[in-house]
Amino acid sequence: MTGEQQDLLRVSDPAQARALREDIELLGRFLSPASPSDVAVSLGQPANLVHHHTRRLMELGLLREVRRESGKVFLQLAAREFRFPMKLLPPLEGEGRAGDVQAFADTFLRAYEQSWSRVREDEEETVGFVDPQRPASPLPHPSGPAEEDYPPHLEALTLRLTPERYRRLVRAMSALLEELAMEEIKEGGEVCTITLLASRGASHHDPARFRGISHTTSSFLGADPA
Repeated sequence: MTGEQQDLLRVSDPAQARALREDIELLGRFLSPASPSDVAVSLGQPANLVHHHTRRLMELGLLREVRRESGKVFLQLAAREFRFPMKLLPPLEGEGRAGDVQAFADTFLRAYEQSWSRVREDEEETVGFVDPQRPASPLPHPSGPAEEDYPPHLEALTLRLTPERYRRLVRAMSALLEELAMEEIKEGGEVCTITLLASRGASHHDPARFRGISHTTSSFLGADPA
């Protein structure tokens, strides 16, 4: 046994930070004590490969041995939460990774392409123009049921905001995600990613020329159930 599990562990080695980013799926299998052999079965991977990776994670201090039983070694996360300085792992750092934003984009595009292949012929794209006298109309919602259980949804709003209003708005949206994260985790659902992106500037406009509001959506959510 190599000590008790900590609530928080601060790491300062770039190799540790990289492992926390690249091996998060494997590390998550050891939230409770587990044998690498059993984890290999659940992942459908060769046992020797999982043992190799877990030995490396133990050497990095991210996993700890908690007991041996019936010829098996049981490992657990060294801490429930890990933190490291952002400078250890720049945005584009990582083997075969193009940064967090690109990873989110790739995940969304895969889901979007799957839904696009099922799109109905009567769906429309809406492009509206507004001014102070004629405000933006509500965006149309899908009128039929969704054709899949977890359809992607993309919505973007571009407008002029003061620094204070911008920060207040982003914090309010972050609070919704935090509320979701604090809810009880239930088994049986699918893995879903909800990404909040906010930035200065406009994706399809020259900021110096931008006027009014741009609100776009591309959704396969379908109509709300009756």
